[in-house]
Amino acid sequence: MYSQIRDLQLSTSQPFGEAAQCFVQSIGAIIVAFYFSWNLTLVIICTVPLVYLAMAVLSRRLAKRSQEQAESLQHALKYVGNAINSIETVKCFNGQRFELQRYTSAIARAAGLYIRQANYRSIQIGFMQFFTLSIFVQGFWYGSHLVVTGQKNAGEVVTTFWGALMAVQGVTGFLPQLITLQKGRVAGATLRTMIATESKLGEGTETQGELRPDCCVGDVEFKQV
Repeated sequence: MYSQIRDLQLSTSQPFGEAAQCFVQSIGAIIVAFYFSWNLTLVIICTVPLVYLAMAVLSRRLAKRSQEQAESLQHALKYVGNAINSIETVKCFNGQRFELQRYTSAIARAAGLYIRQANYRSIQIGFMQFFTLSIFVQGFWYGSHLVVTGQKNAGEVVTTFWGALMAVQGVTGFLPQLITLQKGRVAGATLRTMIATESKLGEGTETQGELRPDCCVGDVEFKQV
């Protein structure tokens, strides 16, 4: 529970603010780029749908691994809690190695899942860096064509190019914080489910049924005392 609260706190602090900043930066930059040259902007960002599809696939896998890691850490915490609470039983039956093996297996599985998350994140960052570099080729190629044909001047081309580039950089700047936000989302969902379960279990058994007494006088009587 404490680990989920910590993940939720981390995701709603600096990463969430940075995500909002990157979003505003991207919207403002893309508006400026479209204002100066809509056709050059479309050429520069024409590959964005492909990037979106790739990021959606990687994000789905990243979310799945993050959920599995949270479950593995929860199992490891449960093993430790049970061993500490029942320490006398563990000592009587010499179960130290068994408990240690269960805890080590859970931690090793969580570590492997975290490495896979890091790999998916690295693929995301590498793909976005490749996409950012490809913008230079598209932008300068079509921008030079517009300058040669007299449709746009060099200042408008450069302004449009840097506006579109800043919009893409706003997206790439958000990616390093994506894994933290994803872990916070998983932690928030876990805490919400836990609160709902505890609230349901905390209700009295007398309020869960539909049977009610016909009358309740309320007087206190003593018989055969």
